[in-house]
Amino acid sequence: MSRPGGLSGVSLPTLRDLAGAIERTTVRCPVTASRLSAAGFGEVQAPVLETLGSLDRIAALAVLRAVIADREHRAERHLELVWSGPLAPGAAHRDTAVVMRSLFNRAQNRVLIGGYSFDHGAEILEPLHRAMEERGVLADLFLDIDGVADTAAEGPAYARAQIERFFRENWPFSGKRPAVFYDPRTAIPGPPWASLHAKCVVVDERWSLVTSANFTNRGQTRNIELGVLIDDEGFARQVVKQWQVLLSNRLIADGSRPRG
Repeated sequence: MSRPGGLSGVSLPTLRDLAGAIERTTVRCPVTASRLSAAGFGEVQAPVLETLGSLDRIAALAVLRAVIADREHRAERHLELVWSGPLAPGAAHRDTAVVMRSLFNRAQNRVLIGGYSFDHGAEILEPLHRAMEERGVLADLFLDIDGVADTAAEGPAYARAQIERFFRENWPFSGKRPAVFYDPRTAIPGPPWASLHAKCVVVDERWSLVTSANFTNRGQTRNIELGVLIDDEGFARQVVKQWQVLLSNRLIADGSRPRG
């Protein structure tokens, strides 16, 4: 058996994602280069194959869990580069779409999504819907409203119409929906003009993805976009608190009912 030290250059979030993929049999053992690449782990296939290539599922999971437990015991702060765009030889990164889906797959309690634009959300959001249905995960979506109403008085109705449009075009699932919130200033004519432009995903108040890549075809597959995946509970709680403070001070409106 190869010693687990061969995985020392693989980030903790990636190890967790790989263990989850093997548990769900998304990646079958013994692992191969093609299986790893197909599941989004192509950038770490060399050390993974070196360490796990000859192992069956039970042994591979045992090694991964031992390495993960050791990393977690060190209580380090973990940062990982997340990227959309052309692949270059020697680049070390995780693909944005793969990271987003893996975050939703691992969610157990609550997900916060803030500020992103959508034009093909169903594919990426399907794991979130499944987490909500199967594990009771709650989701809060802070949505940037596209366009503005003709008058300030029509702003709330316009915003709710745009929110329903989001569900029609990006959430073709029955059953549970995320709670949706918006900045009322974004739905009314300016000046001053405003956008809900802060972009983040927070899962279980532990993992935070901050990235410029929208939930759009361009943002996920064509544009050059950069982000960071942060495994730090303190930072995640700070991000969540920022949104909660806006809500408690009524600076953010609940998109499911009129503001009053």
